[in-house]
Amino acid sequence: MKLTKNVVTIPDNVNKRTERWRLLSYLVVALFIASALLYAVYLVVDSERQQKLEIEKRRASEHLSAMRGQIEQRLQLNTLALRALRPEILWQDTPDRVRLQHIMDEFLGSNLDIMHVALAPDLIVKFVYPVEGNQSLIGFNYRLDSLQYAGILRAIAVKDVVLIGPLRLAQGPKALIARMPIFRDDRSLWGIASLVIDHTHLLEGVGFYQHPSYSFALRQAPSAMSPNPDVFAGIDDLFTTDSLITDVTFPYGRWELAIYPRDGQWVAMTADFWLHWAIGIGLTAVILSAFLMLIFTQHRLRGAISTIAYQARYDGLTDLPNRNYFSEQLEADIRHAIRHQQKFALLVLDLDHLREINDVLGHEVGDALLQRVAERIRTSIRENDFLARIGGDEFAIVLRDLNDPSEAEIRAKAIMNDLLHTLDIEHNHINMTASTGIAMFPHDGQEVQQLLKHAELAMYAAKSQGAMSVHFFDEQLRKSTERDINLYHQIIKGIEAEQFEVHYQPVIETETGLLTRCEALIRWIHPERGAISPAEFIPIAEKTGAIIGLGDFVLRQVLHDWKKMAEVGLDLSIALNRSAREFNDRQAASHWLNVIAAAEVPAERLMFEITESMLMRNKERQFANLRKLRDAGISLAIDDFGTGYSSLNYLRSYPIDVIKIDRSFLHNVPHQGQQKALVEVLIRIAHTLNMKVVAEGVEHAQQVEFLQEQKCHYQQGFFYGRAMPLQEFIRFAQKFNRDVLARQELD
Repeated sequence: MKLTKNVVTIPDNVNKRTERWRLLSYLVVALFIASALLYAVYLVVDSERQQKLEIEKRRASEHLSAMRGQIEQRLQLNTLALRALRPEILWQDTPDRVRLQHIMDEFLGSNLDIMHVALAPDLIVKFVYPVEGNQSLIGFNYRLDSLQYAGILRAIAVKDVVLIGPLRLAQGPKALIARMPIFRDDRSLWGIASLVIDHTHLLEGVGFYQHPSYSFALRQAPSAMSPNPDVFAGIDDLFTTDSLITDVTFPYGRWELAIYPRDGQWVAMTADFWLHWAIGIGLTAVILSAFLMLIFTQHRLRGAISTIAYQARYDGLTDLPNRNYFSEQLEADIRHAIRHQQKFALLVLDLDHLREINDVLGHEVGDALLQRVAERIRTSIRENDFLARIGGDEFAIVLRDLNDPSEAEIRAKAIMNDLLHTLDIEHNHINMTASTGIAMFPHDGQEVQQLLKHAELAMYAAKSQGAMSVHFFDEQLRKSTERDINLYHQIIKGIEAEQFEVHYQPVIETETGLLTRCEALIRWIHPERGAISPAEFIPIAEKTGAIIGLGDFVLRQVLHDWKKMAEVGLDLSIALNRSAREFNDRQAASHWLNVIAAAEVPAERLMFEITESMLMRNKERQFANLRKLRDAGISLAIDDFGTGYSSLNYLRSYPIDVIKIDRSFLHNVPHQGQQKALVEVLIRIAHTLNMKVVAEGVEHAQQVEFLQEQKCHYQQGFFYGRAMPLQEFIRFAQKFNRDVLARQELD
């Protein structure tokens, strides 16, 4: 038994000793980790303190530079008064005292710091102003005062203003003294002009003593004779602390200016960062107890996998299925419907003007709105229907177990009507509208992507019809899409084949009656279809991006044609339309300006017209491009003003020069009172904002007279002329202006 016992007990003792050593080693490692972590916390806290110290000193340096600049500027202003006396002194052999007193009254009455002025011909004071309190200076001989005489000799040597002090004056107080030698035209010395400056008043004038955050101190610059000069303004011991110091220079002299926080320290000491220490200690405790967390690893891992799976299938904002999960579910619905020979409807609902709401009210309001919309739709559909968010402002709904398409339309309108009720979000009352496209299974498609694509095409068709519209997919939509794609390819080929032309419509200056401007309008002469209306191809170009190529063509053609006009004496400004799609490129303005510069056409002769809706999107990018164009001299105009959603805030914020009143507002003017009043208001708004006004759609003489009465700056319309090719426009413009000038001469 003993042997057995030994065999048993010895390993136990070894295990215990091993465990003790393991525990001790763990303790040592834990202590090492704790020490390392605490040291790391110290380094982080100290690094943050050093960063804050650097930031505070950089901020103080800015205030120090500003104070130095103000003091130097103030000294310069005072010494300028001294320089101004020289012509008056040398104007005649003996200075006119009355005239000098008048000049000095002006100096003393200004916002300067002058105490008095002394003139010393031949270095003997004979004129002092004001005399009161300074009578003892009359007759004072500078040669008899070694201290002042040394300063005078220095001024004579440098032949310029020399500023010294502050010195104790014979009258009692300390002040700065600026001395300027005055030489006659024959370079002989007339004497000395001295200006006594109240340095206390000067420093108070620049806020030297009143700064809320910092204290300042001034002293003479150290020299070999005086390595530690006294402080003559501010706190005495500021130069012995960790203050920032800079030089204040003035005529042939230098001071030192110091700055230090009023509370006596740049940043709190490291011990004050107790929160960081608490975090560090807590982190150490967490790491030391990390072994206890191992039992939760599997649980956490399972939770993380579940979260990742959820995020991959659901929208994080609305908790609705996302596009990927929706596609999976739609595929399952298709298989189920085929197996049971059922029908269902796919609705794609798009919210109207969500982008504008985000821009005006902020993305937080937009996100809250999307959450509320998701709740409204969820309560509007049946329990067995399926709802998902498939885009920024798009929702998809599968209405299951439907036999009649009319049921889908009824349900779609009911959902949109529920959205129409006012939503109160952060004190904003929002009436949300939407447009819905419907595709029916199996009639409109039997595959996921095909069905979804057809529903989206129907949704775009609904949006083109206006808010709260519902549109079913049909074969006409597919054909329309194919036509759009075909037209896009023809536009690209048309640009390459030079099928496009630029015509010019006259714009008349109301005040003079002369044709001073024109608008460039693109025309497409198709080899097979003939002239194609811009109303047909411009929207397609906008939607597909072909507008960028068209816009580049128009710009280059306008630059070429402007030079042709200039050659025949027509110095006109040309307006050309710019698409919002073109402004998506951050380098758009730089590209256009390079093209204009290469063509050697003055930028001031161009005006870019933009739409109101463009001001509502990508504000920072749009503003940067517009500001760059405006700074280069290009005028900017809002085309079709009054038809968009912009507000007066946008007119004030953006660099707009011209407002173009849409032709629809001029319809029935001046016969229709309401339309007439509306145009008057629009013109008055432009006048108030110092903007020019162009009225489009002028078609008869009564409108011309009305616009003249309202002081509308420019007029454009068929009354004056339609858009014409270049040569025809040149002949028209020359004849038009000749006729106007001839009538004016007869009048």
